[in-house]
Amino acid sequence: MKNATPAATRTRLRHLLPLFTGQKQAFVLGFLLLAATNASAAAIPYMMKLATEALMHQEGLTRHILTLLALAVANAFFRIQSRTRIFGMGRDVEFALRQRYHAQLLTLDAPFFDQEKTGDLAARAAADVSAVRMFVGPGFLQISNVLMAYVATLPVMVGLDPLLTLYALAPIPLVLGLSRLLTRRMYRLSRVVADRFGHLSGFIQESIAGIAAIHAHAREADWNARFTAETNELSQAAIRHARMQSLFGPMVLLAGASGGFIILAYGGQEVASGRLTMGDFVAFSGYLAMLIWPTVGFGWILTVMQRGLAALDRISMVLDAQPFLPPAIAAAPAAPQRWNGAIAIRNLSFAFRPDRPVLQEITLDIPPGALIGLAGRIGSGKSALLQLLARLYPAPPDTLFIDGREISTLPEAELRRELTMVPQESFLFSAPLLRNLQLDRPGADQEAVQEAIRLAAFDDEVRHFPKGLETLIGERGITLSGGQRQRAALARALVGAPTILLLDDVFSHVDARTEERILHNLRAAHRLRTVVMVCHRIAALKQADRIYLLDQGRIVASGTHETLLADSPLYRDLNTTMSRAEALEALAQ
Repeated sequence: MKNATPAATRTRLRHLLPLFTGQKQAFVLGFLLLAATNASAAAIPYMMKLATEALMHQEGLTRHILTLLALAVANAFFRIQSRTRIFGMGRDVEFALRQRYHAQLLTLDAPFFDQEKTGDLAARAAADVSAVRMFVGPGFLQISNVLMAYVATLPVMVGLDPLLTLYALAPIPLVLGLSRLLTRRMYRLSRVVADRFGHLSGFIQESIAGIAAIHAHAREADWNARFTAETNELSQAAIRHARMQSLFGPMVLLAGASGGFIILAYGGQEVASGRLTMGDFVAFSGYLAMLIWPTVGFGWILTVMQRGLAALDRISMVLDAQPFLPPAIAAAPAAPQRWNGAIAIRNLSFAFRPDRPVLQEITLDIPPGALIGLAGRIGSGKSALLQLLARLYPAPPDTLFIDGREISTLPEAELRRELTMVPQESFLFSAPLLRNLQLDRPGADQEAVQEAIRLAAFDDEVRHFPKGLETLIGERGITLSGGQRQRAALARALVGAPTILLLDDVFSHVDARTEERILHNLRAAHRLRTVVMVCHRIAALKQADRIYLLDQGRIVASGTHETLLADSPLYRDLNTTMSRAEALEALAQ
């Protein structure tokens, strides 16, 4: 994803506006309570003026002290309530934004995720959304507080002594000007920190997922060095950001100290000459102190704003992303008709990248209920063809048809109900086995589940699991072997009872005997559905009604196992290679 300009970031604030729809009451109430906080705070220096004058005149001091106490209690109450409302609003917006972000991810398809790292997407959902919450909650509170403090105190200060007000506040415009100059730099540094955090999160996620490979190849030291490098880059970016951020506080404190010095130097002369009373001097000092801390907070809020805008920019790139695949053109019919399962492919060419074609001019017809095998060397385009049939990637128009209907015109719900693909590396969720198997058909009855398990030759092992179907499957199915994960994924697909079943080398982790049992079961039941399978074992290909042989993205031959052995040198070479591999596997058992 490309970096966005600050102007583009400002336009993406539109993503936040709808999230405030249900927060109007909290927003208005929080704003009013904040106004009451500043009003009560502004009254305290004036009461200090009156108390000072009462002390000098030795009358009415007790009344002013009690009034000051009441104002302090009221100010504390309003301050607590305003922060509770505004911070709560920020939390609600954070919740809604995170929900919307997750919902958007579910609408995006395989090409999008091919370009993004999982850890970076997770970092956007966590750290970036929290940064936006800081911008919306504490950020809004602080910037409103600054404005209200100036509105509440400046008129009173000018009324007490216009010239002293001018002198005391003279350094502040310089501070604000310098802050504005640093704003763009802060934005860029905030964006770099967020990006580096995303990269580090992605690296950690990849390390955890690949920990077995790291141990198997003894790459712990190398991986630790790479982690150190990633962490160092994040640390350096954070340090540069912190250095820039650290300039704000000292600048504002310097302005405050300068203002205090001016009050003592010029205001003291005014008091000595009698042009300014001691009470006015005390009140003026109190009002200047009221302005100093919000102005210090303004430096902090500039940092929060820039981090929030950078985070919103990264989140918006996901929220603005569009699926590569065309949307469903219509909802599924009220009384859907089951498919026949006929597949037609016409002059299909496809490439993941323009300069590297994967499939070229593929044309074939698969009748309903057929068991079709796809064979070929690694990289010949077999898996890509299945992914296009499953509409995981967009196929060119008028190239793929199911039951005579162009695949891009099929409603998504209908397509996913009638067609299921089982990839070689299937994902299982950290949940009971039954819930994993019911993914396509939530609430599927036990009879359907048990039948699917039997067809996938998984029933014997499930019976020996500690809790049977209620056995908890670890994250990514880690508690199962590779063969068990493949058969669980196959059973999950069969529970959905699809008309078309696409199998991408799902027998690679099972032994020959189990594979034979699965094939026998599928062969006995496959007339109920069309099956297209990619496989690298002779036993599986022998079961196919027809085999399509691919080479460099083209169909170079087709027929039964016997006819291809007789007519295709390439298939004979593949047959020899696969036979040797199966023989070695049998010896190893």
